[in-house]
Amino acid sequence: MATILIVDDRPSNRAYLLALLGFTAHRLLEADDGATALDLVRAHRPDLIITDILMPKMDGYEFVQRLRADRDLAATRVIFYSAVYAERETLAMARSCGVERVLSKPSDADAIMEAVNAELILAGALPSAAPAAAEAPSPVPAAAAPADTPDTCAAPEGQLNARLAALEALCLQLVGEREVDGLAACFLKAAGRILCADGRALCLFERDERSVRHLSAQGLDSALVAPHAANDLRLPGALVHAREALLLNAGEPLLATLPAQHPRPGAFLGLAVRDLQHLHGWMYFVRAPGAAPFGEEDRRWAAALGAHLAVAYENLNLYGVVQRHAAQLQLEATARARADAALRESEHRLELARQVFDSTQEAIMMTDACANIVAVNPAFERITGYSEAEAMGQNPRFLRSGRQDAAFYRAMWDSLEQRGQWRGELWNRRKNGEIFPEHTSISAVRDDEGKLTAYVSVSSDLSALKAAHNQLDFLSNHDALTQLPNRSLFQDRLQQSIAAARRSGRQLALLMVNVDRLSRINDSLGHAAGDALLREVARRAKDIAGPLDTVARLSGDEFVLLLSGCDDTEDIIFSARRLIDAIAQPLPVGGHDVVVTGSVGISVFPRDGDAPGDLLKAADAALAHQKEAGRNGFRFFKGEMNDQALRWLALETQLRRAIGRNELALHFQPQVARGDGRVLGMEALLRWHSPELGRIPPSDFIPLAEDTGLILPIGDWVIRQACLQNKAWQDAGLARVPVAVNVSAHQFKAGTVPAVVRAALQESGLEARYLEVELTESVMMGDTTAAEAQLAELRAMGVSLSLDDFGTGYSSLGYLSRFSLDKLKIDQAFVRNITLDQRSAAIAQATIALAEGLALRVVAEGVETLAQRDFLGRIGCDVLQGYLYSPPLPAREMQELLQAGRVAL
Repeated sequence: MATILIVDDRPSNRAYLLALLGFTAHRLLEADDGATALDLVRAHRPDLIITDILMPKMDGYEFVQRLRADRDLAATRVIFYSAVYAERETLAMARSCGVERVLSKPSDADAIMEAVNAELILAGALPSAAPAAAEAPSPVPAAAAPADTPDTCAAPEGQLNARLAALEALCLQLVGEREVDGLAACFLKAAGRILCADGRALCLFERDERSVRHLSAQGLDSALVAPHAANDLRLPGALVHAREALLLNAGEPLLATLPAQHPRPGAFLGLAVRDLQHLHGWMYFVRAPGAAPFGEEDRRWAAALGAHLAVAYENLNLYGVVQRHAAQLQLEATARARADAALRESEHRLELARQVFDSTQEAIMMTDACANIVAVNPAFERITGYSEAEAMGQNPRFLRSGRQDAAFYRAMWDSLEQRGQWRGELWNRRKNGEIFPEHTSISAVRDDEGKLTAYVSVSSDLSALKAAHNQLDFLSNHDALTQLPNRSLFQDRLQQSIAAARRSGRQLALLMVNVDRLSRINDSLGHAAGDALLREVARRAKDIAGPLDTVARLSGDEFVLLLSGCDDTEDIIFSARRLIDAIAQPLPVGGHDVVVTGSVGISVFPRDGDAPGDLLKAADAALAHQKEAGRNGFRFFKGEMNDQALRWLALETQLRRAIGRNELALHFQPQVARGDGRVLGMEALLRWHSPELGRIPPSDFIPLAEDTGLILPIGDWVIRQACLQNKAWQDAGLARVPVAVNVSAHQFKAGTVPAVVRAALQESGLEARYLEVELTESVMMGDTTAAEAQLAELRAMGVSLSLDDFGTGYSSLGYLSRFSLDKLKIDQAFVRNITLDQRSAAIAQATIALAEGLALRVVAEGVETLAQRDFLGRIGCDVLQGYLYSPPLPAREMQELLQAGRVAL
């Protein structure tokens, strides 16, 4: 009997050799690096060493050199077993240290056994007449079994051959698999044959080593195993704690922890799938009652299979890294083949580092331990404007802009001293005096003894991103066509003006202006002419407004003028007439002198209301009466105009009864992948059909519900019904996609949203990841502290959060950085004109760029044409929603769409 030492840093390679040689009479030792192997050689004096070349700590070349340098160990026989990327250099390396045999990975079992026996004969551990078969059976499959399906359950004398052949075939299959489903399927099939198992199951984890990524079984129903897959207190989930294969026979207590419906096994063999760094999952094999129990030989084969699977699964996840590592291995193998080329290899690496240093787009600055600059890269020169010569020897504080105080820098240095790194945003000053923001990461560099030797900073210029933020901020608060404040900004200014007027006791006048029959201009001369007319109206209105007045565009042909300095009614009438006369002045458009008129509705603070909404509502009512009376004039609001309120009162009465009468229903509009039409999600939309009033549009009853407080019970009902319906579809085997529910700012103000969501999820059994809460920007404009706490609670449950109608409201970027969101939805107001209006396109493109920078997903609403779909695809939006794909559908029709799985255009 000879002693053989196997040295390899990969467990799967060691397991393969141990399985191959394990049926000989030889004594087998193993080590995972050269340093450990050297200690084993000195302690056990093996007859033969089979070693890899490329290993951490001490590689195979250095290990053999140290072996040869020891007079007592120098004669030990060695075989190099390594991935050979440069054969000539590898052979030269082997000869230089007295190694005669080099086997490349992978080698077939015959070649390995032949080399082992030949070396043992030379070492005197085997008689020279002993044939190769004396040590181990030939790994060629028995003639009685087909070559592609070896009989691994044959008699013992043929079982090793069949298992080795099956293992070799499995390894080849695993190498080629790039999908986890295919990897698991081929592994379970081959492993079941190798271990003669009647049933087997495999669970593979995500990178967090807890979440189940894949669960499958053969000979068993995987649904029986699923409840215990991640339960580490019961089988099979408890296998993650096993450090070696677990053998159990019928009647053993631990088998009682299997799921209740799991068939009772006669024999059980299970183990964790892991490598040195990661836990990848678990697997187990069972035999039926009455079958032969698993033995120690099966345990070794299971360990070998687990090691191969761990490597294959790691390779599956890190294929790109493996590719780069292979290239690096080739460089290292070539370099190590020539001992005298070590210096040139070091110079080559330094050159590569210099090229990376010089070519990266991020500014890199290195200082010594005293924080004096010793090196900067070209990107630093380009961003700051300082040349390397100007920066060398200086302290980085010469870049300070003064925008951040001394306390900020003290905190930064405290972080560097305590944790060795700091990340954050700095405001620095370029050579030309311009202040600019940059995201900077600073790391302290220490030597092997822990002594500080240098600091390295890597910075990205955020100027372009900040400019995009500012542009988006402006566009989201101003009308894209006229550059006037939009409704959101106007309401903010109106609120401020009301507060000031209340303090001073003065009155305000709100003049709501409608450009009469603008549609005729659009129809006859085109929308470009209509846009030119609107821009001119905006310019003339601004000329009339005083320095404290505000002009805004509320909608397509509707403007508003807020007069802050009107002392009496005559001032208001004078301004209204000036505005009407200015609008009526001829305007040359497309070779035509175009004349339009304007209608004005006027409300006065505090007479007609003391809140922005009241004043706007009063002015809008006055405008409607003026348009009914013949247009081209003005009208003050009067109390009789409140008759319309009676209709709303009747509507409120019916709405209060709607829930109890089951008059409310949910319709669902799909969210679709632009590329292939797959249904990726859906939005639940509320519909009301009253027996007395007929179908009521949401634009009528939703504002009413918010005004009356009915939005709270209605909103709770919507969340509950959406969860129940989605769970019912999932239980019916339909596609598992999230459902989005609109939640009103009033619901967040009440503080009940997390409790309602939690109750709905518990009642329905729906997983939190399949529910998405859509909120509007008004949520962020109220009690932000309370809203932030509720959103954080929803995120902790696992519920997704999206911001609906982005860009149409306040759109503060400060809120985006403060609130944790998952998705932005581009409002249909921008999508509608995205192919015709450059500013709508710019807003959409800026929104997508902002979302990418914040790692948010984007959905475009209101997609109605193929041109809109294609334009959104070109600017990077791949999830779409709108009538192009489907209108909102009742539950029955949405079920049919989910069954189809995609929308065909």
